[in-house]
Amino acid sequence: MAYECKVYDKNGKLKKIVKESQLTKNGKEIFNQPSTKKITSFINSFKDPTVEINKDTKFYNKVCVVCKKEFHPRHPNSKYCSHECQKSLYLAKKKVAKKRKEKNGSPG
Repeated sequence: MAYECKVYDKNGKLKKIVKESQLTKNGKEIFNQPSTKKITSFINSFKDPTVEINKDTKFYNKVCVVCKKEFHPRHPNSKYCSHECQKSLYLAKKKVAKKRKEKNGSPG
């Protein structure tokens, strides 16, 4: 039976095609094994080693919009150092909007 192994790099581009005639005697014996575990380990030996990604959580240096204190959130878009600051700004905006509405005399 003719085998053709296609080896790809990490970007998905075809790196090389290994044909049965290019395999050594040990490689041919591996393909005749009933276990697929040995076959996959042999094929994986042709692949590039995987690059480990650093999964440490990054913290950002931000300044709170309300109290102007520096804080270190996990997300780059955070604006408030705490829920209390967020709530106080929300209530202040709501109060200003209510006064504006009363001043303009809008019904409702």
